[in-house]
Amino acid sequence: MKWRSGWASSFSSWKLLMFVLVSLMVLMSISSQGYIVGKQSTKTIEGQYSQMIAENIDSLSVNLSNYLNYIDDFARTLSNHPDLIGALEREDGGADRKQAVEGELRKFSEYYHLRLPVHIQVFSAREEVYAYPAVNAPEERNLTTAVSAFPWFGNRVALDNDFLHWNVAGDFHDPSSSNALYVSKNITRNNRSLGLLVIELNGSQIERMLNRAQIDENNPVFIFSGELTTLFHNEQLPPSFGDDAEAALDGVYRSIKARNKDEGALDVRLSGSDYRLIYKQIAATPWTMVSLIPPYLLHADSVSIWRITALTMGISVLFVALFFGILYAKVTMPVRRLSRMVRQYREGRMPEPYAYKGFREIETLSEGIFQFLGEIREQFHTIKRGEGEKRRLELQRLQEQMRPHFWHNSLNTLRFMAVLHGDPTMAEAILSLTKMLDYTLRNTDVRYSTLEEETAYAMSFVRFQEIRSMKQIRVELELDEPARQALVPKFTIQPILENAIVHGFAPAFQGEPLVRIKAQLAEGSLVIALEDNGRGIDPHRLGQLLQPRRRPSGASGGLSLSNLQQRFKLEYGELYGITVESRPNAYTRVKMTLPYQLEPQPKEGEAP
Repeated sequence: MKWRSGWASSFSSWKLLMFVLVSLMVLMSISSQGYIVGKQSTKTIEGQYSQMIAENIDSLSVNLSNYLNYIDDFARTLSNHPDLIGALEREDGGADRKQAVEGELRKFSEYYHLRLPVHIQVFSAREEVYAYPAVNAPEERNLTTAVSAFPWFGNRVALDNDFLHWNVAGDFHDPSSSNALYVSKNITRNNRSLGLLVIELNGSQIERMLNRAQIDENNPVFIFSGELTTLFHNEQLPPSFGDDAEAALDGVYRSIKARNKDEGALDVRLSGSDYRLIYKQIAATPWTMVSLIPPYLLHADSVSIWRITALTMGISVLFVALFFGILYAKVTMPVRRLSRMVRQYREGRMPEPYAYKGFREIETLSEGIFQFLGEIREQFHTIKRGEGEKRRLELQRLQEQMRPHFWHNSLNTLRFMAVLHGDPTMAEAILSLTKMLDYTLRNTDVRYSTLEEETAYAMSFVRFQEIRSMKQIRVELELDEPARQALVPKFTIQPILENAIVHGFAPAFQGEPLVRIKAQLAEGSLVIALEDNGRGIDPHRLGQLLQPRRRPSGASGGLSLSNLQQRFKLEYGELYGITVESRPNAYTRVKMTLPYQLEPQPKEGEAP
């Protein structure tokens, strides 16, 4: 027997050795694949970087195009504004006319709510300059010089008056600063030129937009015109991008234009540095946006992947032997002993605890095996006790279900007795109460009913109150057909009707009680309105009705609305709930807005 046990042990050790060797081969195979994965990852990351930059440029070009369209619409509307044209045609002197024109510019700008940092100027046919915001004399001279230099300025009256001119020049506030965008349009009336509208957009706004297209501070972004001139660039060019690099951009622009494509990418060299260039034409303009990316920005993550791959391969090879040695001494052999212990228990023998010192998990496993066997016995007894308790609860539930039937049958008996004794009013009151009890006790585990069922229940309540108060209550129903089958929480309408009858039609009320119930669909929601012609609600109490509060000792009423409000908020969210309108001695209107549902929606954590 001993030699068999030794042979089996040696055979098991040989199998473990084979397992280690196979594992090493798999590890080497995986490590060799690291090179392939790293190379593919490099291409993928570079492609993703290029895609991300292209998407940034595309998004920015759309935003910039939207800004330009916004200014275009503003300029066209202002140039045809009758009040501005009327102010320009005034003949009452320079100062009054200047005040009137600049006032119209200010009012229109405030009315239009233009959210861009623009300056609005008008060059009148009388060679006067009006501006909002106001400009000083040097700024006015700079503005006149900048606009007069535009190639179309001398022939502006003969040009198409519906055409807008887009020009980029130095900012007339500070010519040494960045460029500014000038949008110009003739102001005419009856084919007579009244002046020239000029709107200036500060170039810093466009430069800040270009900053968003950068992936790094060393990634310059430019906009150039159809005449191959740099119009704008991001706020801060990298230090390595000197004047000679900016001068070399002319050749880059020509290369882009020669490709005759709206967007694309190419490799360029500027001032001895290589760049990956991505460009895209801005929609509805002759402008093109260009992003210059240094190659190291694209390769930075790829280099990190190569380093991590090499380091991982080296560490894996060095530690694999140590790992499997520890695995054999501290895991494999102890698990085999635990396996023998389980076999002993299966054969009916209670094994002795295995004293193991090493990995805490195996220590816990050894202790847990014995604890688990004991808990199996305990669970067996617990299951038997649970089955007995389950049968007892089912019997108790059946007894509880019998009690509502007892009350239902008792009320029916009383109703037949009232009919036999010639008291139809009492019989009808008991019938209404029976219907209410039947609705209340039917399907107690169901939270929703159709609006039609809720209305029928409410009408039974109204009929019972009529008999109880010996006063007729007129109810007008206006339920749209699609709304009748909408699901609403049970007991939604009756509490509001009860408030109307108990409080609105209290003894001080002298008129004919009237309640209108209207339900319709509005924008995908179910709107239920209940209005009565009762005493109304005091204004100081109206704002407190929907506030959650505890019921004071001895108080009655007033809580049903707040409870319903809390219930709707918890059930459907903050978009739905109750609003109350009231006028003392006139009316009270309660409007409930609920989601339109034909099937109940499961709550979070519930099965659908």
